[in-house]
Amino acid sequence: MLGRGCSQVVFDGLSWVEEIRASAGSIGVSDTKEGFGASMQCSRARWALYSAVVVSVSAACSSSDITLGGPLNVIIGSNSPVSAGDSLRLDYDVSGRSLAGMTLEWGDAQIDSVSFLGAQTAGGSEFHVYSSGGSYTIRATVFDQLQGSESTDLEVTIDP
Repeated sequence: MLGRGCSQVVFDGLSWVEEIRASAGSIGVSDTKEGFGASMQCSRARWALYSAVVVSVSAACSSSDITLGGPLNVIIGSNSPVSAGDSLRLDYDVSGRSLAGMTLEWGDAQIDSVSFLGAQTAGGSEFHVYSSGGSYTIRATVFDQLQGSESTDLEVTIDP
């Protein structure tokens, strides 16, 4: 029994609940394991997030929906054109519900990876040096533990 008017609490992905406490008109959830893909049908919820782990949820119930994170998305850009032997800077901005990481295929048989450890958003820069001039296609693929993967390509020019 979840309490008066409370319909459900669902933890998906890597999260699971060890203890659920219910009292008249409210619910408390504690001691969840890794992840934070939580959704519930309750209003006036208080969320405590520490290092991408849901620590506690308590709510007085009604019919509102609460969902953490957003749609899986990856955006990349660069400082192209650069000369061969110089560093190309690739800027990225990613979002999702439980980001695991991203692979970068530089178009010259080199691949790098970046870890996000369950974040909902991440941004930054990675650097790569091309040994010869030409046109290269960089593919960035972001992986989300709850939403799968999403890729985008960027064409860059390297001057000889």
